[in-house]
Amino acid sequence: MIVLSGTVIFNILDYIDPPITKEGHRYMPTESLAKASFLSLLIGAITFIAAVRIQRLRQNK
Repeated sequence: MIVLSGTVIFNILDYIDPPITKEGHRYMPTESLAKASFLSLLIGAITFIAAVRIQRLRQNK
């Protein structure tokens, strides 16, 4: 989930704010990579917590 969401978020950020200099050269988008990594870890944590809660609810029934 983390890898999938990281890839999707990175592509969205790369499309919204492309890493191109004033001369038209592309460069490594470290800011987009950092944002995508952080957001994907956050999404992964939320997904994990939700999955654990769902499993606990099913065990109590």
